[in-house]
Amino acid sequence: MNDRLDTVFLFGFLTFLHLWGGAAIGAGLRARTALPMVWGLLVGITPMYFGIERVIRLDSWAGLAWQVACLVASAAAVALGPVRIRAWFLQSGMTAVMIGSLLMAGGALVGAVLFRRGSEMLSLLLGGAGFMLGAMWFGSGLFRLRGKS
Repeated sequence: MNDRLDTVFLFGFLTFLHLWGGAAIGAGLRARTALPMVWGLLVGITPMYFGIERVIRLDSWAGLAWQVACLVASAAAVALGPVRIRAWFLQSGMTAVMIGSLLMAGGALVGAVLFRRGSEMLSLLLGGAGFMLGAMWFGSGLFRLRGKS
């Protein structure tokens, strides 16, 4: 990923995740609720892998600095900004989306660990079941966010 245009596209897409994760962190900090903060860390900090990789391999700090700035600015804007945005992250539909995302990540992690230990069938069963449960929970949250509940 040495091409400048590829880098701009990648970090442009990741900016959306950092802004969304930072907003959840800001809402959770202001409301003193752990779930939005944990989910915001998953969504907002995990993609920083790409910025860290550019620092290690290319000694280029611009991407990581951009990622951190977007995350911190979004968290501060939501924590100190309008109540309406915080309320959106704290509603029941978004809570279900957050729980579903965390369950999907947990299922993927369980599957990867079991596969790494050589138990492919158990990896598929337990990891897949956890991921599917999370996906259903995530979908129910999206359904509630649409106002159809």
